[in-house]
Amino acid sequence: MVFHSILYQKAEGSGGWESPDPPPCLSDLNLDQVVDAITADKREYNLKPFFYALLDDIDEIRYRQEVMQDLEDKALLDSIRAFASQMVVVRRYLALSEELDFKNHREGWFLEAAIA
Repeated sequence: MVFHSILYQKAEGSGGWESPDPPPCLSDLNLDQVVDAITADKREYNLKPFFYALLDDIDEIRYRQEVMQDLEDKALLDSIRAFASQMVVVRRYLALSEELDFKNHREGWFLEAAIA
């Protein structure tokens, strides 16, 4: 199997169904509160639409379950968390490189981001 995404087994992904608004059933089941709690610390990534995306293919559902089972492996989860922490540093350095007026400083922060 060729890897395309952690969220979708198939390359076509969600089939284009994404909405910035939650489906009505989410609040009926109080799942909107669960999504709010999960995404609270990660607002800058705009993750909520991923929770709102319709997943109606049984193979895709199984794939997501398998991903979650893989994340039960502490060593794998620790590696993913370390990678995510390093990506925060890279994004911070890239943001600094974009804010600076002096070309040398900007390029220096860009190189720091590349090294991180």
